[in-house]
Amino acid sequence: MSDKIGPFLGTWILDAAESEFEQGDPPKSATLKIEDNFGMAVFSMNTVSADGEVTNDSFEALPDGPEVKLGKSGLVDAMRLVFDGDDKLVSEARRGGLTIMKATRELSTDRQTLTVTQVVHLVDVDSFTNVSVYKRAQ
Repeated sequence: MSDKIGPFLGTWILDAAESEFEQGDPPKSATLKIEDNFGMAVFSMNTVSADGEVTNDSFEALPDGPEVKLGKSGLVDAMRLVFDGDDKLVSEARRGGLTIMKATRELSTDRQTLTVTQVVHLVDVDSFTNVSVYKRAQ
């Protein structure tokens, strides 16, 4: 995997007070872990919702690699992960060739804050943007 992924690797803790959600209630807490698994970027998320429900999810993709077909999700059928410069890592989830979710992960200059701007497009309804601000775990 390229050295470009290095600054993104690690464990990130949600700063709910700094985050803004248009869709859904902000979680009570969330942890994002980004790891390198033999060239694949592995994203593991643990979220505790406002009402205490715990959700664990993960996905992996090859940065700047080809679009990956997905089978387990009923919402999307493919995704891709690309770098946008050195400080942004963008994933796009697609269904039927249309991007329905785009998440841009942007590192701060000091590499201690990761801002994830997620835009969800609900077909024939509207688009929503959630901005989650994560601090690097020490």
